Amino acid sequence: MNYDIKDKTILVTGANRGIGKAIVESFIKHGAAKVYAAVRQINSVSSLVEQYDLRVVPIRVDLGDPQSIVVAAQTAPDVQMVINNAGVFQAGTPLAENAIATLEFQMNINVYGLIHMAQAFAPVLKANGGGVFAQINSVASLKGFPDSATYCASKAAAYSITQVITRTIE
Repeated sequence: MNYDIKDKTILVTGANRGIGKAIVESFIKHGAAKVYAAVRQINSVSSLVEQYDLRVVPIRVDLGDPQSIVVAAQTAPDVQMVINNAGVFQAGTPLAENAIATLEFQMNINVYGLIHMAQAFAPVLKANGGGVFAQINSVASLKGFPDSATYCASKAAAYSITQVITRTIE
């Protein structure tokens, strides 16, 4: 799929570090008009705001807080592209004492957060003439690793949901 990001308004979750920050910087470099840097702590993207001025707009999104996602969709009605990059990792084997708690935590963010993002932003994308909703997954979506089995399970669920979302959001 080809999608020209020039002059587009984009929202990126987990924009304060790692892949998310690199995505924001790349989008700005390649001509995006504005990037909403969606993070739990607004001040965590202050360096991006300083560097790119009004082209980077911090917005609070916590994938574990569905209401923050609803508010973000209302605050960013001009979004044409959503990159759901944020996620959590906790190592855990299925037989560990805390396996269920670890899995629940990761499912809440990596899967339910994804669904909340799609539900909140699909109408925004549609109102703006369509667009892109992209989910960042990992190899853990497709392969289990013993020491991070609960993470892999959450990412496999996210991958499965992503396959359906891409066919549903239009």
